[in-house]
Amino acid sequence: MAFDPVRGQELWRIDPQRTAGTAALAVRGQHLHLYGLSRKGGLFVIGLHRCSLVHRADIREVCNGFAALVTNRGVAYGVSDTTVFRFDPRAFAVSTVVPAVNGSWCSGSHLTDDEAGHLCTMRGRNLIRITDRPGR
Repeated sequence: MAFDPVRGQELWRIDPQRTAGTAALAVRGQHLHLYGLSRKGGLFVIGLHRCSLVHRADIREVCNGFAALVTNRGVAYGVSDTTVFRFDPRAFAVSTVVPAVNGSWCSGSHLTDDEAGHLCTMRGRNLIRITDRPGR
C-alpha cells in the first residue's frame, strides 16, 4: 500500500502474492521498482509507475528468514544471515556477491552503503566493507 501522509490518503494497494510476512523493502532507481523480500525466501518487485506486480521469484538459496535490502549505484542488494546478494536491474535475477557471511547479528541481518558506494555488513563478528562493480 502507498500512503500520502500529507493528505492522509491511501494512494494504491496491491497484493504482492508473497508466501509470508515481509522482511525487507527498498526502492530502486529511475525505473522506480519497489523490491520486497518475504520471510520465507520470496522476492517480489512492484513497478511503481503502473502500481503493478512485475516480478516474483523464489530466492531461498540465498535468503530464507529475516533479511535487509539497500540500493547502491542503481542496483538492489540484499543480505541474509548467510549471504550478500544482488538483483539484476533488468531481469531481476539474483546472484551472490559474498557467500558465507554468516553474520553474528543480534537483531537480524543489516546492510548499508557509504558515500563511496561500498556496502557494509558483518561476516561473523567482524564489520566488512564490500566493493561490487556489476557489469565491469
